[in-house]
Amino acid sequence: MASRHKRILVFRIGHLGDTIIALPAFWEIRNRFPDAHIALLTNSDPLNPNYVSASSVLPTQGLFDETISYPATTGGIGYYFEMIKLAGKVRKFAPDHVFYLMPRIRTLKQIRRDELFFGLAGVKDLIGADHLRENRLPARADYPAVEINSEADHLLRSLGFDEPILDNGVDDLLRLNEGEIAVGRDLIEQSVSSGADPDRIIAVAPGSKWGSKVWAEENYREVVQRLIEEFDIFPIVFGGPEDAEKGERLLRNCGRGICAAGKLNVRESAAAMKFCKLYLGNDTGTMHLAAAVGTKCVAIFAAVDYPGRWYPFGSGHKIFREQVPCEGCQTPLCFNDHLCLEKIKTGAVLDGCREILA
Repeated sequence: MASRHKRILVFRIGHLGDTIIALPAFWEIRNRFPDAHIALLTNSDPLNPNYVSASSVLPTQGLFDETISYPATTGGIGYYFEMIKLAGKVRKFAPDHVFYLMPRIRTLKQIRRDELFFGLAGVKDLIGADHLRENRLPARADYPAVEINSEADHLLRSLGFDEPILDNGVDDLLRLNEGEIAVGRDLIEQSVSSGADPDRIIAVAPGSKWGSKVWAEENYREVVQRLIEEFDIFPIVFGGPEDAEKGERLLRNCGRGICAAGKLNVRESAAAMKFCKLYLGNDTGTMHLAAAVGTKCVAIFAAVDYPGRWYPFGSGHKIFREQVPCEGCQTPLCFNDHLCLEKIKTGAVLDGCREILA
């Protein structure tokens, strides 16, 4: 595939984690086509204050040249009018190639519908559609669920390049700017002024928008307290505004730390985590944010999805997940007393943190 193609469209929708996990594929496209005009076709949800759009995550320069909005609604006559308008925008953009980077739980009907849409928009080459059709997953995993390759690896393979393209190294996938780095450094300096050793600052994310993914609060308290005793660590809590109360409570019980949950934007949070020795937390967008700046993750995974699918990009992470008969449930609220998370013990998680801190 030669770099002579000058106009490229990348189709990827989703939330914070969906955007971050696609960054390796995004950069692979840009690196293959350094002189192309590349647009991202993605969604947003202006009616949801907790929704993190791709524009809030991605660098403003160097990756995409423009963003085209995909309709947030999924039904009604208004949605079809929006799709007709979108088809006109895509036709006007006139891409040489469209990279189809959709999640693996896309149904065959949805894939075919997408192909028809892009065909009506004048697109003849939908790269990644056949790969997705051959590698798509049922929405729910059967027990026992077999570990699969990560969503990041899947998206890289969807690009269809001949030579090997997988690389577990991370070189600041977010391309943070000087202002964002300065905000992150200010938070670290604030921690140091509170008595922290700059080499012993860790990121902690005890929350999640999915209650089914939240490891018990007392478990985080026990692990952080033990790490304070053994390594003199200084915790900074990250997350959204909804995580602030829990974060403040955790730090009061541990006797030290700063709660940054809800106080920084997404990229500023990433900049601060870049200075942290490790990330300790649940399977959330915040975890992917930490991995995107090269911070090693000690990640607690509920068994709500396929093992391996949402593991953070890069190497050196410590992943904790237990198999249970109800795994693959895909439910935001647990119906089985958090059985999978209850099986993850604080001693094992402590050992994972010790390996990185030591």
